[in-house]
Amino acid sequence: MGYVVKIMGKSKRRILKNGKYDSFPFMTRESALSDVVKNIEHKDQVIDTITLFGFTAEEILEAGAAYEDVMAFGGMLK
Repeated sequence: MGYVVKIMGKSKRRILKNGKYDSFPFMTRESALSDVVKNIEHKDQVIDTITLFGFTAEEILEAGAAYEDVMAFGGMLK
């Protein structure tokens, strides 16, 4: 690896060095569901997560959300 780094220019070296410390936030289905339940009052924030993972009303209720909050989403949930 040292030989490859010596051949590269300063810019590529800097990009690789900075990039290895950046991490993409990893979200599992379970963590997304808990995030939805935690932020259910802020509908505009959780709508994207709900549609991305395709959560059903039953899943969100079982995770601990209030019935009224889940029904406020109306026909968006399955």
